[in-house]
Amino acid sequence: VTAAVIITSTLKKLGAKVEVYLPHREREGYGLNEEAIRYLKDRGVSLLITCDCGVANPSQVSLANSLGLTVIVTDHHQAQAELPAAFAILHPGLAGESYPFKFLSGGGVAFKLVQGLLRYEGCHLSQTEREIQEKWLLDLVAISTVADMVKLTGENRTLVKYGLTVLRKTRRLGLKKLIEVAGLNFDDLDTYAIGFQIAPRINAAGRMDHANAAYALLMSENSTEAEELARSINLTNSQRQAITDVMFKEACEQIGKINIKTFFIQAYKPEWSLGLVGLVAGKLVQQYNRPALVMCQVGDKIAGSGRAGVGGFDLANALTACSEYLVSFGGHKEAAGFSLSINQLENFLSKFAKLAKAHLSGQDLTAKLAVDAVFTLDKIDWHIAEQVELLEPFGQGNPGARFASYGVLIANTQPVGSAGQHLRLELSFESSHQRFIWFNSAESSKQFSIGDKVDVVYEVGVNEWNNTRQLELKVVDIKKSDS
Repeated sequence: VTAAVIITSTLKKLGAKVEVYLPHREREGYGLNEEAIRYLKDRGVSLLITCDCGVANPSQVSLANSLGLTVIVTDHHQAQAELPAAFAILHPGLAGESYPFKFLSGGGVAFKLVQGLLRYEGCHLSQTEREIQEKWLLDLVAISTVADMVKLTGENRTLVKYGLTVLRKTRRLGLKKLIEVAGLNFDDLDTYAIGFQIAPRINAAGRMDHANAAYALLMSENSTEAEELARSINLTNSQRQAITDVMFKEACEQIGKINIKTFFIQAYKPEWSLGLVGLVAGKLVQQYNRPALVMCQVGDKIAGSGRAGVGGFDLANALTACSEYLVSFGGHKEAAGFSLSINQLENFLSKFAKLAKAHLSGQDLTAKLAVDAVFTLDKIDWHIAEQVELLEPFGQGNPGARFASYGVLIANTQPVGSAGQHLRLELSFESSHQRFIWFNSAESSKQFSIGDKVDVVYEVGVNEWNNTRQLELKVVDIKKSDS
């Protein structure tokens, strides 16, 4: 959606007549489809620009060519052996591509196309107008980059750093309203807010029904319409969360107990929502520390989504190796989607299991938590927080600094949050005391009591509220101390 807004808003600024087509995730799947191409041809479209898709659709691009359409593909997903015969393919990761940074998001690639258009000598906008157009797209580029979970290094880190500055002062009415209904403080917006608050709400529209609602929100120039759309999408996201939780619980019940010889996990229920299986797969990877496939039934086919998560396992390559059993597939090393005939499910899972076993070891499947430094509580101060801030923004490939303190006492606890889902902790060591926040810990925290001696891993940050700045120590993990 963000890539579509980046391109269409710029084309309209340049005076082009633009029609947007966002496929329905469940009925049409991912990427180009023939019905959509024929529909656009009948609408009088002459130039077809894909957003975040197309590199895995050579036959569909050939159809578009045969109908007289000019096709430009903008994509960042893993390419397959046959590339589409498009007029142009913008994809930083293609073999032979000279662009120096290979890990742009779908929105990042769209932004590169826009930059090219704005810098084209035939562009009628003034230099100032071009710079303004580029600048005020960076909020969407930042959202796309974080949501796509691409590496937050190199150019991506730069795009997100400046994109966050733009996001905090965004001119998009719909985005403003969405941030407000989510209860977020504009000055505190960071990659965490994008990844866990803003992007899930934008994506919820497409996961639960149709992405058109999210597109309309981001393009809205009417305050009343924007607020109505934001509230509707916020409600949709709440429904998405509830259904995802039910699916996750059912998937865990299917999986049952695992052992060191379980190299991947899979769950399948025909009635599950295709728009949510990827989210469930991601939660399963976190729970079991193994690659996960989650599937449902769509028509007479099985459709699913996978997440890799551990040991450098390449999900896209694994699906390529299983292609004889698949109707379609595509994605990245870390995340991918696929579909297959029901009668091929057993063959597919058998082949996938062999691949996982060949590429993963027991050590890969053992959960690990990297710690950057060990401190006693009295050493945690503003100097550390300020040094950590210099390393932001954090995300994939640039994780936040994590610290550990061992043998500290739980001096006090206080549930916080609308439903008591978070826990405020006061931890002490000798004469030093520090306050921590442990998010979404309602269940995990039940095993701990005041007076317990624990080891804690945490992140050091700054919380700004009502014009005050406070150290914020976020618990990453906690366990009872062995000593």
